[in-house]
Amino acid sequence: MNKTEILKNECKTIEDNARHTAEAHYLIAAKSKRTAIILEVIPALIAASSGLLVVGEIIPIWWGWLTVVSASVTATSSIISPHKSYYENLNAGKAFTVVKNRAKSLNETFANLSAEEELCKEVKALSEYYNQLVLLTPPTQEWAYKKAERKLSK
Repeated sequence: MNKTEILKNECKTIEDNARHTAEAHYLIAAKSKRTAIILEVIPALIAASSGLLVVGEIIPIWWGWLTVVSASVTATSSIISPHKSYYENLNAGKAFTVVKNRAKSLNETFANLSAEEELCKEVKALSEYYNQLVLLTPPTQEWAYKKAERKLSK
C-alpha cells in the first residue's frame, strides 16, 4: 500500500468518524429541542391560562397546584437549559458535517490531484481539526452514538 492510499484511508476514517459524531450531535439536539418545548412552552401556557383564570375570578383549587408545579418546572428548565444544549449540539453537528465533507472531497477529488507531500499536510491538518472539535464540543452520549450507528448502517 503506497503513501497516497494510506492517506486516502485516513480521510475515509475521518469522514466516517465525523459522520457518526455529527449524527449523534443532531440526535442530542433534537432531544434537547423536545425537552425545551416540554419544559418551557407548556409551563408558559399554563402560566398564561392561570392569568386569564385569575382575571376571570374562576380559578379552581387544582389549577393553583398545577401553577405551582409549572413554576417548579420552569425553574428546573432554567437550570437544565435545554435550549443551550440544543444550540451547542446543533452547532457541533454542523461542524462535524463540515469535517465529513472536507474529508470526503479530499479523499475522492483532491487526493488524485495533489502531490503526496501536499496531501499529507492536508490530511494531517484535517485530523488535527477533527481532534480539536472532539475536545471543544459537548460530549456525545452513548445512546445517541448507538442510535446514529444504527441509522447510518441502514
